Amino acid sequence: MPQVWPAELDGYDFPGLLNMDRPPYPLPYNWGNAYYSFTYGPARHIVVSAYSAMEPDSVQYKWLSNELEAVDRSITPWVLLTLHTPLYNTFNRHRHDPQIAAAKEHLEPLMVKHHVNIVFTGHVHAYQRTTNVAFDKPNRNGPVHITIGAGGRQCEAEFKNEVPEEWIAKRDASYFGYGNISILNKTHAEWKWIPLSLSDKHPVNTVRGKKNATLSPLTFDEVVLENQFFRED
Repeated sequence: MPQVWPAELDGYDFPGLLNMDRPPYPLPYNWGNAYYSFTYGPARHIVVSAYSAMEPDSVQYKWLSNELEAVDRSITPWVLLTLHTPLYNTFNRHRHDPQIAAAKEHLEPLMVKHHVNIVFTGHVHAYQRTTNVAFDKPNRNGPVHITIGAGGRQCEAEFKNEVPEEWIAKRDASYFGYGNISILNKTHAEWKWIPLSLSDKHPVNTVRGKKNATLSPLTFDEVVLENQFFRED
């Protein structure tokens, strides 16, 4: 696996037990494969650490900025970015994590500027796909954000609101499932979310604070995505 530089073993001075459901930000780690990138076929894959510092003077920010600047879209037309915590979240969990606030403040402008195509995230054990979005508004030049967090550990997350946000295309927290992306050419890619089985604990979608509000499961999601880097408008 690619490394920014070799890993180092060190300790972290933190009072009490470290709760990784709500870890402090930032953790003092910039080594090994905390963040890395690689090219596979027509796509540059960039993996960002949600737990390392993201401010403009940080090692990770400078590395990411250089990575995005260096991509030759005539050779590698697609840029796919992965980090653990979602920048956009229709669910009621993980809404105040400092890592999310830092990513939206510092990394989202880079993603929009350099036409990152898709941002893959987890953290919330559920599925959602946004429209192209930038700075909390649907925007044809922004990335599509896909949370694919219902792979197996659990699948239970209430929606924050019964009516989805304007940037939500699809959402579900009732099915375990996985995703598949097929890059068709330099301008189009096909995304599929494939549900496997209903959650025993959460077989319908629910809404925070509304006991009688249940929404039907999402049984499939398929869409052809356009590479916004090559749009002429």
